[in-house]
Amino acid sequence: MTEPVVEKVGARLHPLTPFVKGWGYFAVAAVALVNNEGLRSNLEIAGLGLVGVLVGGILLGALSWWFTKWQLTDEAIRVDSGFLFRRTRIIRFDRIQAIDVAQPFVARLLGMAELRMDVAGGGKSDGKLSYFKYAEAGELRTVLLVRAKGEQAVQQQDQEQQQEPEALLVVPTKRLLGATLLSSTVLGSAGALIWLIVATMVFDFHVGLFAGLPLLLGVVQPIWKQVIGNYGFALSQTDHGLRTKRGLLDVQRQTIPPGRVQGLLITEPLIWRLLGWSRVELDIAGVAGGQEDGEDRLEGAQLLPVGERGEVAAVLMRVLPGFNLEAIDLQRAPERAKWLRPIGWRYLAYGADEQVFVTTAGWISRRTSIVLHHKTQSVRLTQGPLQQRLGLADVHIDTPLGPTNAVALHRSAEEAAWLTQAQAHQARQARQAIESTRPDQS
Repeated sequence: MTEPVVEKVGARLHPLTPFVKGWGYFAVAAVALVNNEGLRSNLEIAGLGLVGVLVGGILLGALSWWFTKWQLTDEAIRVDSGFLFRRTRIIRFDRIQAIDVAQPFVARLLGMAELRMDVAGGGKSDGKLSYFKYAEAGELRTVLLVRAKGEQAVQQQDQEQQQEPEALLVVPTKRLLGATLLSSTVLGSAGALIWLIVATMVFDFHVGLFAGLPLLLGVVQPIWKQVIGNYGFALSQTDHGLRTKRGLLDVQRQTIPPGRVQGLLITEPLIWRLLGWSRVELDIAGVAGGQEDGEDRLEGAQLLPVGERGEVAAVLMRVLPGFNLEAIDLQRAPERAKWLRPIGWRYLAYGADEQVFVTTAGWISRRTSIVLHHKTQSVRLTQGPLQQRLGLADVHIDTPLGPTNAVALHRSAEEAAWLTQAQAHQARQARQAIESTRPDQS
């Protein structure tokens, strides 16, 4: 098969890229100016301010676009960017796991698309390259996949995408909306916003519309992110692993190869627990990263945005065949841990089986961390001054960066020392067992 595009040296992205990336900032500036009472009384100044923001944004975006170039080399795709501080990304073909052509809402209106490359060992933004014409993005994706996996693998992957696999599980929109409205962020922001409205109308306590904007965003943003972002969430099984599909305006697909799963995190907020709901996230090599793309914490691959207990157990079995969380015997923290956590100490526990190590913590929002033994990078014991006086210590099971944070909190010092040695030995044995089953081993 002939490669659809010719290699380009120092090629630039689509010239409308600055607009697609920056229109949101202009919208926020416009809202801020409109809500300023002083500027509303002087429309001329407000208009000049908006023009200044628009012109400044165009100039900065144009500079960023002009100094951003990409090119294909024999072994990698290279991206140079930045006009004040130069940055070079070199994405080797052999590190590319999968590539998706995505069209966010504004890009779709303009016939543009971005490449989202799932790069082993990279962060979320490291594999993004935007924006191209839609047809050009598809052609470049084919070239990169051929170089990364070979022509036969690409044809198989394209066939899978054309024939959408049957969904194993679909999250209802009503449940997504209900779970979002019952989250602590939305409930807290909504309560404060109602108090502000009542105080303004009843007690004549005027603080201005702009003061309520952050509270309004605290309600609208989670709904937009969770409901619109996860709309139509479907989980299916393919030859390359589990695949998720989600999104109303920006449809996103992600394949989860089982061999790259490093850990799992199950989150159960208090109200969700009463309804039997929970969220499941995965640590995957090349997906989890730092605080990128506006995220306020570490995030990995979302396996299930909100699911019932039976659904959670089923998807866990898909990721970890034979795994049953309910069958693991969890050891609670000693009672003297209540001096450090008066209420939450009852929910501190750990357990293990031959496949994973599990920890639980939190009573307002319970977090269950699951780490595969052979993915453990290190095991360490820590002890603070108050813990030392109480004869307690923490045992950390360190894994690559991501949402999973397995820590056996406030164990007795003797148990913590034993657990550190036992888990290090278990992780070493698990790695040796995995190595012995690889095809290249004699």
